[in-house]
Amino acid sequence: MTLPKCALTVLCGLTLFGQSSGGTCPLDSAENGDVVKLRGEAFSAGHDTFIRPTACAFDPANRVILVWADDPLLSTNKASVRRDADFTEFTRLLKATFRLPPNAGGIGQARYRVFADFEGRLEVAPSTGLKRDPRSKKVVRLEGFGHPMPFTRFRLVATGVSRIESEEQSVKPDAKEPK
Repeated sequence: MTLPKCALTVLCGLTLFGQSSGGTCPLDSAENGDVVKLRGEAFSAGHDTFIRPTACAFDPANRVILVWADDPLLSTNKASVRRDADFTEFTRLLKATFRLPPNAGGIGQARYRVFADFEGRLEVAPSTGLKRDPRSKKVVRLEGFGHPMPFTRFRLVATGVSRIESEEQSVKPDAKEPK
C-alpha cells in the first residue's frame, strides 16, 4: 500500500479516534485519503457492512461503509489485509445471527453488537446522491457510497481490525427462534 506523504502525520494524529477525541466526531475533519485507526460499532445491513464511529452522533450520515482493502471489486488502490486471529473473530461475530422463523425472508437478527478498532484509508466523497446537469437536469454521476443508492460520504478501505469487543443481544419478540 502506498501512503500519501502526510500519511504518517495523519495516522499518528488520528489513531485515538473514538477514545480521546473529546466528543468530536472524527468524520467532521476527515479528508479523502487519510490513513486512520477508527473505533466503532460494526453491523451488517442489506448490501453493506457499516461502522458507526463511537465518538460520532447516532446519525445515518455518520455511517462509514467498511470494505476490505483486498476486495476484488476495488479497481485501484488495493492493499493487503491482515487476516489474523482478530480478523477471524471479527468476521465470526459479525456473521452470527439468530435463526429466522419458518418462511421468513432476510438475514436474521444480529446475535452480537461488535465493537473494534479498524485501520485503513478513509475515502470521503464531496456529497451523496444523484448529481444533475444544471441545464438539462439529466443525471451525470452518482457521488458517495452505499447500495443501491449512495447515502453516505464515507468509506473505509480497511487493512486490519483489532481490539474486538462484543455484547450478546437478546432475541426481539418478532424474531424468536423456532423450537
